[in-house]
Amino acid sequence: MAVEIPRPDGSLGPLYLAGALEGAGVETDILDASVGPEEDDLRDTFYRMVELPSGLVRIGMTYERLREFIADGEYDIVGINSNFTPQTRMALEVARAAKSADKDILVIVGGVNARSLVSRFIKSDDVDVICLTEGERIIVNLVEAHRHGRDFGEISGVLYKRNGRVVSNPVCAANDIHTNLDRLPFPLWHKLPFGHYDRIASPHGSMLFKDQRYAPIMTSRGCPFRCSYCHISKEKEDHEGSGGIGEFRVKSVERVMAELEILKGLGVRKIYIEDDSLLAKKPRVKEIFARIRSMEFKIADVNGVNLVHFQKRGSGGKLEIDMEYLELLKEGGFDQIVFPVESGSQRVLDKYATAKLNLETLDVIELVRVASGVGIVCPINMMIGFPDETEKEIMQSIELAKRLVEAGAYYCTFFIPIPFPGSALYDTAIRDGYLEPNFDTDIMNWKNPVMKNTVVPPERLTELRDWAWREVNTAEYVSTRLKAEIGSRWNSEDN
Repeated sequence: MAVEIPRPDGSLGPLYLAGALEGAGVETDILDASVGPEEDDLRDTFYRMVELPSGLVRIGMTYERLREFIADGEYDIVGINSNFTPQTRMALEVARAAKSADKDILVIVGGVNARSLVSRFIKSDDVDVICLTEGERIIVNLVEAHRHGRDFGEISGVLYKRNGRVVSNPVCAANDIHTNLDRLPFPLWHKLPFGHYDRIASPHGSMLFKDQRYAPIMTSRGCPFRCSYCHISKEKEDHEGSGGIGEFRVKSVERVMAELEILKGLGVRKIYIEDDSLLAKKPRVKEIFARIRSMEFKIADVNGVNLVHFQKRGSGGKLEIDMEYLELLKEGGFDQIVFPVESGSQRVLDKYATAKLNLETLDVIELVRVASGVGIVCPINMMIGFPDETEKEIMQSIELAKRLVEAGAYYCTFFIPIPFPGSALYDTAIRDGYLEPNFDTDIMNWKNPVMKNTVVPPERLTELRDWAWREVNTAEYVSTRLKAEIGSRWNSEDN
């Protein structure tokens, strides 16, 4: 059974944009539509669940409430963050609500999904401008031009409408992108609806103890690897399109400490680290966590790590598990790190995950034992169902997952690869006939296979995924997760 636990958004993207705008003297508000403003009842937003045609669940404010909120705010501009393909309909719904509240509102959309589905967004009568890369500099330029009634022709990195015609201004990396992340504006965390978040206590669907305020933070952008299923896989090399913003860039230790001081002042005690590859520069990470030990933070989890970074060269140059590193992470506040093992087949890892894990040189079972021994909870992520993956290879992944749980992993989640627009896997799926060119992206979700003509048929993949989840995980975990799912739905029906 695939269990879906809703979570509040709390994205960092809008917080950076708000920081850039307020630094330029522009007043801003932040709205997390999944929970609504502080005055809204969570039973009317977060716990109001509506099943979509895709099979996913829509939570959050109603269209009517969105329209009312925007109209009451008398906003001149509405910016919408669209990172995930399954949320495309909701992003366009927000745009429609904005134009319905006031047709003169300028609607700007950004995020990797908007850039990847640019034709769909710009064809909407409710979207005026699409940002084609990172937006901290571009948003200020757009707002200033709009304020003074100027055309957007001199602004790079945007696609917009002019007299019914679509105009695309290429990205200028030198003008639009921060190569030095220390020059980024500080995110305006204080604009988040912490009252709602405190009551939900579930970043990214993780289950936390109550009364531990959490917030997102990023210490880097991009990733050194190029996994074909990753939403930023093409943005690493696409210097003519997005400016190559998928390349790995880091903040200095001093900048990270300054951000943590802000969060501490807001009463934050748990941090969700949104980096795509947090541990890529080990000496830097060691320094960061050595310096925050005394700050009394706990780490809720991290969005992305790569297991190769848990190794070091031992005697004779042989790779071994870096116990000291794991102990440092634990002392620095890491209670949980999700391990992206991804597959039990080395062929699949080499082809789709850029060989970022070598199962012969890294004993992942021993890694789980060591991490569990130092007190780090380590759930596992596995992916089954790549286009040419055989059932034998899938069973290798399931068997490895079972051994990892027996070694101490808290649980294993099995994902079916979804070729989201913007990923290299999407291009492969279109080119090789696993998706039709006019495929309806609205039916994409994180739960069910969408590719056809795969070696293992979609129906069998779903069957294997659901069986593996119950077979591999402990009865205690399955019961806990199902109760969490029932609790969320119970709260929604209680409304």
